[in-house]
Amino acid sequence: MPLDTATVDRLAAMLRAGATNREAALTLSLDKSTPARYRAILGIGPAPARPAVNRSPLTVEQKFATFTEPLDGDHLAWTGRRTRSNGTPTFTHRERTYTARSVAFRAATGRDPEGYVTTECEVPECVAPAHVADEPTRTRLRAQLAAVLGTATDLVECNRGHATAQHRRYTPDGAPYCGTCHTDMKRARLAAEAA
Repeated sequence: MPLDTATVDRLAAMLRAGATNREAALTLSLDKSTPARYRAILGIGPAPARPAVNRSPLTVEQKFATFTEPLDGDHLAWTGRRTRSNGTPTFTHRERTYTARSVAFRAATGRDPEGYVTTECEVPECVAPAHVADEPTRTRLRAQLAAVLGTATDLVECNRGHATAQHRRYTPDGAPYCGTCHTDMKRARLAAEAA
């Protein structure tokens, strides 16, 4: 049954204003297929896609905090999800995935981390902002520890010729090693395991 002129005019105005077929059908008490049929007759294109609804009014830092639980000694335990591959604490905020430690680092320092962010306290799973460090911070702190412990080395390059000023890293106890050689050995080990 054709619609009266007044209803067609109202329907056309709604469709041109961006209403969906369903919204128009509900508002005008029409059959659910009628707006689509008149959209084609009137030459009106489909309704524009609606932006995704922001499901979280929280900031990234606030959402991070919802997945933490305080422990003794100012440590924070992660209660959220972890990656399957290596157990890295992660969460999603506004369709983007974040690692918990990178958000903690940004909260503590006000800058984005460089390289991996790891826990530098005695609790391996801690995500407290004051207890995480990125690669440059970690290298600097461990170099200071090596100097205090007397384990620092005067070598200018490793056995494979990598400049220590650029590639030297330190274990948590201050022992120096070549970061590039370590990465190469890890890749070779993973390749051998995959073969």
